[in-house]
Amino acid sequence: MNIYIKKMGCKVNEYEASSIMTELTNLGHNEVNNVSLADIAIVFTCAVTNEAESKSRQMVSKIYKLNPNIKTIVCGCSSQNNAEQYITKNGVIAVFGMNKLDIIKLIDNLQNFDNLPFVNCQINKEYDNYCVPKMNKTRHFVKIQDGCDNFCSYCLIPYLRGRSRSRDLQDVVREIEIASKSSKEIVITGIDVSNYKTKNGETLKDLIKSIKDIEVRLRFSSLECNIIDEELLLLLKQCKNFCPHFHLPLQSGANQTLKDMNRHYTKEKFLEKIELIRKHFGDCGITTDVIVGFPTETQKDFEETLDTINKAQFSDIHAFPYSNRVGTAISKIAKPLASEVVNHRQQILLQLKHKLHNEFMSRHIDKTAEVLTENIKGDYITGYTKEYIKVLLPKNEIKSSVIVNVKLLNIIDNEMLAKKI
Repeated sequence: MNIYIKKMGCKVNEYEASSIMTELTNLGHNEVNNVSLADIAIVFTCAVTNEAESKSRQMVSKIYKLNPNIKTIVCGCSSQNNAEQYITKNGVIAVFGMNKLDIIKLIDNLQNFDNLPFVNCQINKEYDNYCVPKMNKTRHFVKIQDGCDNFCSYCLIPYLRGRSRSRDLQDVVREIEIASKSSKEIVITGIDVSNYKTKNGETLKDLIKSIKDIEVRLRFSSLECNIIDEELLLLLKQCKNFCPHFHLPLQSGANQTLKDMNRHYTKEKFLEKIELIRKHFGDCGITTDVIVGFPTETQKDFEETLDTINKAQFSDIHAFPYSNRVGTAISKIAKPLASEVVNHRQQILLQLKHKLHNEFMSRHIDKTAEVLTENIKGDYITGYTKEYIKVLLPKNEIKSSVIVNVKLLNIIDNEMLAKKI
């Protein structure tokens, strides 16, 4: 059968989708990029915000509109949160939640399922072992963990993906070794990578020790600040090709808001971790996430957050408005702030984001860097330095999916123009 896959949301969804499609291909099915040519569509949904969930629903409707003969299978966080919103949609034959591997069994035995739509939204307590997905020449994501134990007061994910569970260390190492032979960069990903802990008690530090000598660029998708310590940073410095880019979600820079969010650290502790990183990695890339307009966030709290961000000197910020998710702890006790207040704060934070991003890039002008080239953009090919600076190179001078040494020249529209050296 011809299968069309649509991935919404995070890189974990992307990994799982790629893995499932690889297994279906091994069983003789074909992946198609045109929905009108597909017999089956699989939609990997997202529920991190109301907007993400709305886009997931819209995608299912759009697929049916483009191909009324298609059979659609829905899975992921949004369908785990509320399967009913998909069961009645035109074209939907099955709704799964987190048990995505069962999709393979369904497709391979579709003729035996007479009672459709089929619904199965169980959450496995053990780590689901996905097959190694098809390799990407540029960047390969490796999932090492699923679920979350943090229970931040605004987040549904622990309720949808379940408690934290980790992949066998040797299985992770094996995939990275395979990927290193074709991909130029490996990104370690999961729902809460920092909480990686196998049944044998192995932690993220043990994983780093096991992969530090592999000849490939290594990056982490996200780390919680509480895992940052001297031992971890010294281990990362021993890695042959570690990319000095740390994504540390801040969410708020105000202590009272952090407490209300159930984030388990203070702004002072977070800034200490930033200082420790820079002690070992200098002017590396440090990016973050910030939620604007949390229900209990006062104007004073917001100004405190701006002050913390200025002190942290992030290289970039993903700033997004609070999304009220029914079922979370904060949704039960506090109402969302007025939209005009949230929008105003969002604009102020975005201005600060652009200022800090440009200041970070300016400090790297005239420096040399290693860039992994990726996509064509007009007359340029784009790529990222190890510090996660987006670079523009003349496309007639270089190919995609190669690592080149460059000199960083000047900033153009939040990107860095460079030349090969």
